[in-house]
Amino acid sequence: MPASWMSAGRNLWTTSPAPAPNPVLRMSPRSSSEEIGSEGTLDVDVGNIVFDHGCECGTKKWQREDLHQNGDFWYDPNSHQVWLYYDVPPHTKHRSIELALRRHIIDETGCQFVNYEDLHLRYGAAHGIGGGDTGHITVRQCDVCFIGGGQQFTDRQVRFGNGIEFWNTGKDNRVEQCRLWEIYDAALTNQGLGPISEQVNIVYRNNVIWNAEYSFEYWNRPETARTQDIVFENNTCVDSGLGWGHRQRPDPNGHHLMFWQNSAATTGVVVRNNIFFNATESCLRMDNDWRRGLALDRNLWFQNHQIPVFSFMGQQFRTDQLDAYRAISGFDSHSVVADPCFRDSDLHDYRLRPDSPALHWSAGGESCGASIR
Repeated sequence: MPASWMSAGRNLWTTSPAPAPNPVLRMSPRSSSEEIGSEGTLDVDVGNIVFDHGCECGTKKWQREDLHQNGDFWYDPNSHQVWLYYDVPPHTKHRSIELALRRHIIDETGCQFVNYEDLHLRYGAAHGIGGGDTGHITVRQCDVCFIGGGQQFTDRQVRFGNGIEFWNTGKDNRVEQCRLWEIYDAALTNQGLGPISEQVNIVYRNNVIWNAEYSFEYWNRPETARTQDIVFENNTCVDSGLGWGHRQRPDPNGHHLMFWQNSAATTGVVVRNNIFFNATESCLRMDNDWRRGLALDRNLWFQNHQIPVFSFMGQQFRTDQLDAYRAISGFDSHSVVADPCFRDSDLHDYRLRPDSPALHWSAGGESCGASIR
């Protein structure tokens, strides 16, 4: 609604002040955003502004004085208002303006034996699905997009947001046949930080991911933590680091497999039969040596010749250095570097053409990547 943005002078626009108590929120279906025109208070940080259902995104700033270009915005935690820079009234430029709030769209903390199926989750500035102490969770055939960007800590300028996260203790969980795109941090992740953090029997299979900073992120610590039997297989992962958040991150860091410092007792982590296509920094980054707990093989990798495919404990390996990477890491002895030949990557159609080397390249005629719905 035009009256929802109030002129504050000098190309600055603000949302309405906080309303009276007991507001009625008009929430966008299946989102964690608030449409401009609702009468709800913005009582948590706004981590992203999504224009016209994803055609453009705003750029978050940390103070009002930094608003200089169209789309720059600042959330005022005192007045619970958003300040937006635009050289015309924003409603004359965009048909839809949605504010992503710093809340998990689904907070599954402490949940056990739950299935999420056929959901479309979008426009949340924390995690799409997130929470700790979970068990027997299944996420199947869900779409998760435009996630993250909210301020993680009130006293630090750190932003966060994963598509689907199992935090600290997570056991017997599955994520299958989902599509995830435009994620500020990781599309899929299990991670933990605590003396009794246990991540056991988690499977990510047949998912399609594009434009996330990381396709899959893993770490767990300290030494008393435990990780066992994590499987990441038959996933198609495309264009890490090309999402909405990459250009405004303080640490642009696009990798499909992001393995931070991991000191947990780790066994049975398997990454196999995946397609990893194009990343801004490298397809794989592994920061410390926990190879004894990891099997990484039968994947198809593709990367620009000028950008490393692998970043392994500080060493960089390009597409023509696959053998050197294998010799040093011990990984990917049956993997290949090749173009997977997607049907139409410009339209995000990541099904494989009949001539794709990913269809029958591995022993026994297996294919790699997701069986895309």
